[in-house]
Amino acid sequence: MSARITLRPRLPKPESNGTSRPLPTGDWTPRPEAGSLRSGPLPVRALKTFVQSRGFAVLAVATALVLLAGAIAFTQAELRTELRQQLARRDGNLFATLLRRHLAADESLIDPVAALLETAHLSELPGLRTLSLYDSRGVFTAAIPATAEETALAETALATARTGATYSHLNLFAELARETILPADERAPLLEVVLPIEDPLGGRAGFARLLLDGAGLAREYRELDDTLRRQAGIAFALAGSAMSLALGFAFYRISSINRRLQTANSELLLAAKTAAIGAVASHLIHGLKNPLAGLQHFVAAQAGPDDRSWSDAAETTRRMRGLIDGVMHLLRDDAFAGQVDVSLRDLLASLPPRLDPLTHSRRVTLRWEHTVDPLLPGHAAGLIALIIENLVTNAVQASSVGQEVCIRTQPTPSGFEIRVTDLGPGLPDHVREHLFTPVQSTKTGGSGLGLALSRQIALSLGASLELVRSSSTGTEFNLSLPCLDTAR
Repeated sequence: MSARITLRPRLPKPESNGTSRPLPTGDWTPRPEAGSLRSGPLPVRALKTFVQSRGFAVLAVATALVLLAGAIAFTQAELRTELRQQLARRDGNLFATLLRRHLAADESLIDPVAALLETAHLSELPGLRTLSLYDSRGVFTAAIPATAEETALAETALATARTGATYSHLNLFAELARETILPADERAPLLEVVLPIEDPLGGRAGFARLLLDGAGLAREYRELDDTLRRQAGIAFALAGSAMSLALGFAFYRISSINRRLQTANSELLLAAKTAAIGAVASHLIHGLKNPLAGLQHFVAAQAGPDDRSWSDAAETTRRMRGLIDGVMHLLRDDAFAGQVDVSLRDLLASLPPRLDPLTHSRRVTLRWEHTVDPLLPGHAAGLIALIIENLVTNAVQASSVGQEVCIRTQPTPSGFEIRVTDLGPGLPDHVREHLFTPVQSTKTGGSGLGLALSRQIALSLGASLELVRSSSTGTEFNLSLPCLDTAR
């Protein structure tokens, strides 16, 4: 017998003048839970779903690697420019020092311009292409060789030379025809050195501009670039690997925590629903106990030795009262307070007499296989018996005539497990999706509380109840329990 409960909106009470207030308007559909992925506009839900997916983690790691590569490339470019300038200044200062030493050592060279032209033939200046002379204002005056093109000093070079420093710059693809008599289509690296010329009598005589063969310096540039690229690759590989591992581990931890939170949230929601249903069930059971006792006495009084119908009714009421007494016994916290410990084998041996009426009516055989026999506290034993009885009852009801239900116990690394297997047709897909949700049942007139309550009882024991398999060849449930006491 089942009761149907229909929820209707409460209508407004009539006013004293006979009129009634209008019905409240609004959305009567259930509102999604706060924080649920189903709440909010579609773009927000899509963004939340993407953030919780594995693709977001891959995109985040890829973005971090791109940013790391950009930072390394920017640092490499800055370092490359600075080191190139240092190499060019090194060679420029070396040649300037050489010229100044020669001018200071040869006292016969009084005219600084003539002396500088004389130094153009020094063997210590390898690869000298052009030597140009400029006055104190930076105006071109003469050049060696005479065929060299008249070239104005660059503003940067002139400004540096006027401070008394030496300006150096390597042009990797200089047009040789503008500075020398070589063919016009030839290009080569040239080192430009601009230095001030001091007048022995005081003041500044002018400036000298030397164009030297830059092949050696260009080779150093290439070696420097190779070294920087190699070091940048090593740095990216090491830093990128460390960053990827760190981010991957962080996202894995976040995903694991998120899954645990979702599981905990589902279990809390299920516990709340089960507690509410349990409270209602407890109230109904207390309300049904006394009327059912009276009904049992009445039916028993009507049953005669030859009246099969009244006898069946009396047996049915007796079983109903036994079920109610068992549930009330379980609902009392101190129900098992004074009991001694019970072995698992003895506990399971007490179940067949309670299941015999069902197995005989369904003509289903129970097969018990014991490979472990732990000692259980009295209260835990009663709860385990309730779970197993519910699982076996469901298995028997799902079995066909002549089939067999197997109850097997076996040890596990952390305790022991009890498996209940039937040979029935299996559970439909839509039932498996909401298997432990209350008020979800495949049986006619079923309340859908059995598995939900069994799972909550298992969780209270620190155990787990799960569906191992369900197919056309049968269904198997597994109750896995920790070591509640020392095994025998």
